[in-house]
Amino acid sequence: MPKLVVLGDINGQLSYAFEKLAKIHAKQSFSFAVIAGNLFNNPTDTTDDEQDQLVKLLNGEIEVPLTTYFSLGNRPLPAAVKEKLTNDEGELCPNLFILGRKVSIKTSDGLKIVAIGGAHAMTIDDQMDEYAATYTDKDVESAKDFKDADILITSDWPAGVLRGSKVPFGKSPSSVSSLGDLVSTLKPKYHFSASESSCEREPFFHQDRPPCPVTRFISLAPVNSDNSDRKHRSFFAFSLEPSRSPPSQLDGCTASPFLVKKRDRDEFQGGSESLRFTNGNEDRQNGGHLPKKPRHEKRRDNKPRECFFCLANRSCETHMITSIGQDAYMTIAKGPLSTANTFPALQHPCHMLLIPMEHAATFTTFEQEENAMKAMAEMQRWRDSLHSLISAKSSAGEDGEAQLGAVTFYISRDQGLHMHWQFLPMPVDLIKKNMVEAAFDVQAENFKYAKFAKTPEDIAAAEKGEFFKVMIWSESGEKEIVLPLSTNRHFDLQFGRRVLGKLLGLEKRAHWRDVVQSQAEEESDAEVFKKMFERFDFANPANEDET
Repeated sequence: MPKLVVLGDINGQLSYAFEKLAKIHAKQSFSFAVIAGNLFNNPTDTTDDEQDQLVKLLNGEIEVPLTTYFSLGNRPLPAAVKEKLTNDEGELCPNLFILGRKVSIKTSDGLKIVAIGGAHAMTIDDQMDEYAATYTDKDVESAKDFKDADILITSDWPAGVLRGSKVPFGKSPSSVSSLGDLVSTLKPKYHFSASESSCEREPFFHQDRPPCPVTRFISLAPVNSDNSDRKHRSFFAFSLEPSRSPPSQLDGCTASPFLVKKRDRDEFQGGSESLRFTNGNEDRQNGGHLPKKPRHEKRRDNKPRECFFCLANRSCETHMITSIGQDAYMTIAKGPLSTANTFPALQHPCHMLLIPMEHAATFTTFEQEENAMKAMAEMQRWRDSLHSLISAKSSAGEDGEAQLGAVTFYISRDQGLHMHWQFLPMPVDLIKKNMVEAAFDVQAENFKYAKFAKTPEDIAAAEKGEFFKVMIWSESGEKEIVLPLSTNRHFDLQFGRRVLGKLLGLEKRAHWRDVVQSQAEEESDAEVFKKMFERFDFANPANEDET
């Protein structure tokens, strides 16, 4: 597996930098090195000593210990350097090669490196030489044609790269919006830049076919003989397999900070905290078809200002995600109704949410019906897998029936935010005695709602409008009941939790905001569940042969 090292700014300290690189290389035996920052100081600020070192480098008196690629940087190159690069087709001296304004190369180890170098400008003179340290958005846009990259090097930071990050950092260096779009297109495994102090952002995942590609953004501090602050990294060594698949686990990852387009960021400025995890709005698969309900045009004026379920949103709490598929994902619930003690056989709340990737209030408001069907199918697969999990965990014996069933419920309303299904285990005795169904009937009557539809004909009629749906499952079978909702009357968004809370003796936990956990507790619950669910998760690459 290729082992490489990346350096920050050299700033003209050539002797020191290459001597230090030689020492590290002697111990680590790297395949190649990359200088992500400026190799030289600004020509107007170059000292006599730095000029002498440059002459020695060009004359071969400073040894470059291994194949090394250096970025164009954001400063003008010395005239002698540009002349040498032009005459020798990008080779400055033995083992030292430039990465230009826009370039894609493949190393002898099979690693693909893409670089955008120079200082960002709105326009450039077409007559400038190829090593002029300037690039434009047009260069960035055309670099998208490179399709993918193992390593991306940019002299500027992509604007917003720290959005959604908890890594402390002071004032960010110059940043460029178009670079974020490039990252989203190329999906590099590593993205390097340079800055006055080092910064290693949490890895972030891109929305794509599972396993989702993951990018690590690292900005390195200068390689400086006077730099005694060991907290700031100027060298980054690692191994990278060209054909390596993205990691299947999302530990410590965040959603990509570049998924939200500017238009959506402008729309998502306020908060909808009162609606957090309350509007379950989706239609379940029914014989492979969507409910016979008129499809609606996308109502942009009815979008929430902040959608906590959209992975692109910086406020999406990705530490709660337990599995990601192609069209949907699963998380633990915020402020779960159940606790780790509610179901002793599970030792986990197992209050789960199944959420489509696409932002839509119902399946009939998806941009394309095909996408709705795909998301619906994935959500059902997770629901089936959850059934398998609780059956295995609560089985009374080899031939005994599981002691737990499950209830899945959701709201389907056109004015909702982002549809999701809520899943909760349920003691099988309550299901067998028809107490779950009866409890929903009684609460609907108490609130003076309509009656639940229970026959196939009545359910089909109810699903033509807005509705609240309950799916009650045990190993013995499944039953669905649907509550038609009035478009001109308030519906309690905590209705499902209130009913099940009473059944389980958890009335005080009916509203999620009353029982919110700390982030550490949420992270712990998510990790415990992922380990428990691992062999049942169809989105886990290790289970591909079984699914």
